[in-house]
Amino acid sequence: MQVYNNVPLSTIVWYQIGGIANLVIDIGSRKDLFEALEYVENKNIKDIFILGLGSNMLFSDEGFKGVIFRFLIQEDGEGVGKISDTVVESFAGETLDSVIQFSFDNGLVGLEWAGGLPGTVGAAVRGNVGAFGGEIKDSFVKAHCIRLNPDNSYEELTLTREEMEFSYRSSRVKTTRSASSGQGNLIIVSAQFQLKQASQEELLAGREMYYANILYRQEKHPLEYPNCGSVFKNISKKDEVEKVLQMWPDIQSLIDEKWHGKISMGYIIDRLGFKGRQIGNAQISEKHQNFIVNLGGAKANDVKEIITTVEEKVQEEFGFTPEIEIEIS
Repeated sequence: MQVYNNVPLSTIVWYQIGGIANLVIDIGSRKDLFEALEYVENKNIKDIFILGLGSNMLFSDEGFKGVIFRFLIQEDGEGVGKISDTVVESFAGETLDSVIQFSFDNGLVGLEWAGGLPGTVGAAVRGNVGAFGGEIKDSFVKAHCIRLNPDNSYEELTLTREEMEFSYRSSRVKTTRSASSGQGNLIIVSAQFQLKQASQEELLAGREMYYANILYRQEKHPLEYPNCGSVFKNISKKDEVEKVLQMWPDIQSLIDEKWHGKISMGYIIDRLGFKGRQIGNAQISEKHQNFIVNLGGAKANDVKEIITTVEEKVQEEFGFTPEIEIEIS
């Protein structure tokens, strides 16, 4: 466990935006986590934020006054392992890509749709990440978690797939993040995934999908600029999909054939004329309109102003406000 004081958030999140964090504790093992929990209890620190790679985070220009638990790859190098022939377990700080590579090395498939998705296992479960029609809940078995209570006491528990209460880009862990809510702050320690023993042909197909998805992201996403991934959730609620279709009936085939029953927010933002919209040094990407990129020195308030502009226009056009996918603190 390493403790750092007065850390510029812009140096530890992908967006390169944010003020100063009072405390950052790096957690590279289960032992580190329990030491960190003891630390915050002794210091009586109530405001705790759980961070992985920080690839979908927008921190305030004012910074963060509490403590950030930053999960890293497990220090002993044994963060991913097999529980059975087809069940893999991973420490929360391991990258999702590490789990995919471990699976391939052991003749398993099931997570290849996530090729190129940045983030840790803990964040992937917490946000029920998904791409190309797949979601982490599809392979998830259970997670070992810590419930950190408002008084800084804690308990260990296991959450099954049903108990995790997965929904589109969310889970029970995400909806109970704030300890100040009185519900307790759930921290994922490790997670298990049910995969499939693959034939040579299936393994080859899995690898091909994995690399194809990485290539797609490199070609279609603005990775040349600091960003926090997709800013808004795609439109998935039936009534909201219908409201958009009332205005734009020509997109029905895209919903059916390309967007897996949803509507791409990147498409909506583009069609509403926001491509390239810039406030300060934050800009709606020319490459993918659901990304707001940092052109260099962008402020959190610049990004928030763009988000508000899009929200208001969607509300005006369709009668609902799109849900935000990124984490804003």
